[in-house]
Amino acid sequence: MPLCKKKLIYLLFLFTLIHAENIPKIGLVLSGGGSKGFAHIAILKALDSLEIPIDYISGTSFGAIVGAMYSLGYSGKQIEKMAIATDWYEVQKDEPERKYLPHFRKKDTGKYQLEFGLDKFTPVTPTGLIYGQKIILELSKWTREYEQVYNFDLLPIPFRCNAFDIISGKEVVLKEGSLAHALRASISIPTIFAPIEWGDALLVDGGVSNNLPVDIVKEMGADIVLSVDVTYTTKSKEKLKNIYDIIDQTISVHGYEKKIKSIETSDYYIRPIIENISFTDYRISTMQYLFDCGEQSVISNWDKFLKLKEITAGRKPITSNIEPLKKPLINQIKIEGNQSLSKYFIKSFIGLENGMQLEPEILDKSISELYSLGYFKILYYEIHSINKKNEVDVIIHLEETQLRKFYLGLRWDNLYHMIGTANIQLTSDLLPGLRIENQLQFAGIQKNEFSISYPSRRLNFPIYPFIKIINSRYPFKLYTAANNFEGAYTYSSDGIQMGLGVLLKNYWNSEFEYYWKEASIQSEVNQENNTLEIDKVNAGIRILAQLDLLDDILLPNDGIFIKATYENSITELGSNQQYQFYQVWGKIYKTFHLNTYGISGYFHFGTDNSPRYMTTIFEGSQIFAGTKEFQLHGSSLTFFRLDYRYKHQKDVFAHFMLNWLMNAQSEDNNYFAENLFGFGAGITFITPIGPLKFLWSWGPKNIYTNNTSQSLYSLSAGYNF
Repeated sequence: MPLCKKKLIYLLFLFTLIHAENIPKIGLVLSGGGSKGFAHIAILKALDSLEIPIDYISGTSFGAIVGAMYSLGYSGKQIEKMAIATDWYEVQKDEPERKYLPHFRKKDTGKYQLEFGLDKFTPVTPTGLIYGQKIILELSKWTREYEQVYNFDLLPIPFRCNAFDIISGKEVVLKEGSLAHALRASISIPTIFAPIEWGDALLVDGGVSNNLPVDIVKEMGADIVLSVDVTYTTKSKEKLKNIYDIIDQTISVHGYEKKIKSIETSDYYIRPIIENISFTDYRISTMQYLFDCGEQSVISNWDKFLKLKEITAGRKPITSNIEPLKKPLINQIKIEGNQSLSKYFIKSFIGLENGMQLEPEILDKSISELYSLGYFKILYYEIHSINKKNEVDVIIHLEETQLRKFYLGLRWDNLYHMIGTANIQLTSDLLPGLRIENQLQFAGIQKNEFSISYPSRRLNFPIYPFIKIINSRYPFKLYTAANNFEGAYTYSSDGIQMGLGVLLKNYWNSEFEYYWKEASIQSEVNQENNTLEIDKVNAGIRILAQLDLLDDILLPNDGIFIKATYENSITELGSNQQYQFYQVWGKIYKTFHLNTYGISGYFHFGTDNSPRYMTTIFEGSQIFAGTKEFQLHGSSLTFFRLDYRYKHQKDVFAHFMLNWLMNAQSEDNNYFAENLFGFGAGITFITPIGPLKFLWSWGPKNIYTNNTSQSLYSLSAGYNF
């Protein structure tokens, strides 16, 4: 009897094995398409709801990201939550968040539209608009618990993604290595993302040659293929409306014939109907629309899902059979790709050492801090499992950027009209940490500032010496307390500043300096007989203290900014006149959903003989609503401002401001003003060259002697410098 039972069990096992081998293997193919790939998620949720098992997955570009997450064992619902929780605009930027930048990089934000590295003094153009620093770190966070799996066949669901080698002109199927790095290669849209080095290959987006890789999943062993295509095969001339549409069409047209074949060889083909969506549109509203498009395609193709359910009857979805890494020990940390920077310098930032437990959060933070120094084009890590003792090697991959940089910025406003700025920054090889910078402003303002400083290579040395040589010429309009506008002048200044700076992490900076400058304000009509100040030498000491925690300098959402200056001109130090000048400017912002609120305040006080250019507010309505440029002035001045900004779309903002002039006293001490108000409203558009801002404002025509008001319109475009 026992022998009969054994035979029966053996026969049942053999029958089950033969039956299992006859059950078709299901392959899932997800096309590329940028943000349109969010529509894929609805298909995954449908597969989950019906418990349809998937045996193999292949994907391209954004479809590769979605497919990889599914192959790791994430459900469609989990992937949807990950998609919503991710700021896709932010992760597709290279620049770290401003609040994490060191002071010497933070001060340059919001100034320049173009940045180039310099090979000696020749500009080096980038290989893409985006190197992909943040996106690969984000991908690493999602995949790092499975980074020890270098064979993608060993993932819970075997996975492939593809890319295109622009060296050989051939498609490359990525089936092993770092999963995060493979995904980064597959999404390298030409001209937008820089290509990825992979051995001897230089890889760009897989959609260039094969945007619906049905052939790949068949080679993996799939008997039945479900392919999901979120793109049009080609677009008509009428639908090619912008550069992104052109890029999208350029990529897809090369693989036209192969895609047609892929559609024909798919057993089940689903194409969600998506209208008028750019592949670079990652707004929450667009994501929800794409989720809905995917859901609609599921409904209209429900019979296909039921057929797959029938074919796979009796089988359950594959579940994860890989133990994720649980705080393994670090065997060693390897640095690959460094040239000018030493391995010791790089390791000193990592915060982890051999023999320590791997803390991914510490590693992520350390990589971000190191990248924020501005020495790298790309900087990311891989985790290699080396044995069964829960030990890993951490591989830091990097590509250094040029230590010489060239920046270019443009701006237009009502007063100066077109203004340009060019900046050359050199970081010394001979004396690491020495920074040499020359910033030139031209057109509406002529100004040149040459500076040398030594803040150390880490940009965090507490005390640093500096020297600056400044030459400037720009328009100046004179408003008097009694008669309002008096005429147009030119302000000129040539001087030198030298001293010591003090840094506290990346948010506090103080400078203590000796300054000497020769300045004049002369009439543009009659320079001989109509002069406010001519060839006056001011020399003395200046103290500047600055707290900067703003997340953005142009359109801040959150943070605080405080800047205080004290200047003491002393005759014993070479000055023609003695005065003291105090100035404080503070701002604080807080955002709740689409609404941003701001409070700011300004104060200055100058003793007798304080130069007129110091007691005058140049910016006009941009600072105090309803005033013209140079109109707001006084030996003492105190005002506050309330700001409200509403985010109508990702690049369209409505804004309102209310100013309160608490008090002001004229330079001759004969006039006094208090409790005056100004109001402004406008709209701001975010453009590739910077914010375009229209502002209407209403305020006092003369703060001292005239009770009438004025209505003003102003326009500014570009960055601030």
